[in-house]
Amino acid sequence: MKRILLIASIIALAGCNRFDIDEILLQRDDLSLTIRGEVIFSYDPGTCQLGYNPESSTFRTYSDDLGHWFILTCRSSPDTEGQSVKADIEYTSQTDTKTIRNLEFTVKKNDRAGKIWLWNDERKIGVVVKRL
Repeated sequence: MKRILLIASIIALAGCNRFDIDEILLQRDDLSLTIRGEVIFSYDPGTCQLGYNPESSTFRTYSDDLGHWFILTCRSSPDTEGQSVKADIEYTSQTDTKTIRNLEFTVKKNDRAGKIWLWNDERKIGVVVKRL
């Protein structure tokens, strides 16, 4: 009986320690790229630049020295919460440049300042971008 209670406790604790990464994304206020809970890039207005092309729905966020960046290119404009948007993302990692194509993002939130929170559940990728 003690063994069963121990196993049940471990399972319950494991469930309590799980967290919804997409909910953590919604708490972020910075423009950023997060993959599986790890922040890959975070925009710093003192050392970074932004670009946005409304014609191609392309969002660019990059450091002044162009050493770190990410580019999100959407197939359609991410406008409405709950909307599904196909997109490609290209970004710098610690060692090279990576590209992931045909991701399906859900628009989780947007605000009046032009920020858009996008989430890909399959790969646990969160992106916060801004229309300029």
